[in-house]
Amino acid sequence: MPRLPPSLFRRAHNISPHLAALLPACRDLASARNELRWIREHVARVVGLSDSQPQSRFQSRNRSSSSSDNPRRVSASSSASASAEVSVSRKKATETGAAKRNKQNALLRTLCRRRGAGVPLQYILGSQPFGDLDIRCRPGVLIPRPETEAWAAWLARVVGDDVALRRRAERGRSSISTTTTTPWRVKQDADETRLGVLDLCSGSGCIALLLDSLLRRGVPGLRVTGFDVEPRAVALARENLEYNVRRGLLRGLDGVEFGTADIFAEDWLDGLRGRANDVDVLVSNPPYISARGFDRDTGRSVRNFEPRLALVPLPSTRSSRAAHVWPEDVFYDRLLEIAAVLRPRFAVFEVGGLAQALRVVQMARSRCEGIDVGVEVDVEIWRDWPDMRPREDEPESVEVGGMDVLVRGSGHGRAVFIRRSC
Repeated sequence: MPRLPPSLFRRAHNISPHLAALLPACRDLASARNELRWIREHVARVVGLSDSQPQSRFQSRNRSSSSSDNPRRVSASSSASASAEVSVSRKKATETGAAKRNKQNALLRTLCRRRGAGVPLQYILGSQPFGDLDIRCRPGVLIPRPETEAWAAWLARVVGDDVALRRRAERGRSSISTTTTTPWRVKQDADETRLGVLDLCSGSGCIALLLDSLLRRGVPGLRVTGFDVEPRAVALARENLEYNVRRGLLRGLDGVEFGTADIFAEDWLDGLRGRANDVDVLVSNPPYISARGFDRDTGRSVRNFEPRLALVPLPSTRSSRAAHVWPEDVFYDRLLEIAAVLRPRFAVFEVGGLAQALRVVQMARSRCEGIDVGVEVDVEIWRDWPDMRPREDEPESVEVGGMDVLVRGSGHGRAVFIRRSC
């Protein structure tokens, strides 16, 4: 990373010392100005200092007077008392306002210095927009990324369109029982289409909650479940659910739950076998960075402040699968094993680039061969922005194992999408 010239720091300091404090992390004045504005707004909310000064209000008291024939007349002593009371009230208001401003300035200075030292802005502000939601962020839990938001929103569109299509087809075939068992379950109770979503390595809950937000209106019977091995992440996901419900961004608490689980535990997988008919959509943003890649390729703020557990598979998870799987790919091997048990119609796994996506595609095809007889399995690679048209230098398909695989969107390889159909 190139060094910033001293002249840039002098220029920033002449505008505001806070801008200069932000420069090491922001790298340019435009970004520093934006972040300073957001931090100021955050501090104002936290401290509770409004733009206008507090106004003192004096309410006169009804007092008995010897001049009962003129209730408007106030004695000289009462007037003096009232003036003194107004003066004290104004003094207290001024002192309170000054104390709040001092508190605001101290907090602003502290937060700007922390940000300049590399602490992620989301941890400073305490939240990150994710679709229409406001996801709270806290150290120890991975920060939601815009690329994750993009594929989750695209998945909701794909699933929503598919649900609507199959609902119309189901209503048109009244002679077919709605309880028939197929890989795609369209079950109806009082015209409610039911859909089960399972989010593994759920972190802050951002994916699960965004899918709930985007699918709930069209699928009133939606059930969303998230699991994570980190108790702090589970607690934050539950907090994000309640917080967004309070703000009116989610419809309610019913139908969404988060729990703690180690997806590599065999007893957990055994317990999951009973839910094979309940999961239609399987999603995961698992740890997918190698130990070497974490130390060499990630940004300073990621290495120093975000949880390694959410980014790099632990050696204990790699040991049993190292013979045939790259160390950074072990979660995909397990996720595909879980998918083979649950047999969801859709599965999406976030990946760390096109090379990893190609390996996951090959793993998925190898596992599906000979298992889903009579069931067609389609696999796609989604780039960072799956809803965008690819650039001229971005191929729209790649060859994997002698078969062409669609590559959708623009940007880096970001997710592998698997669809099962009858």
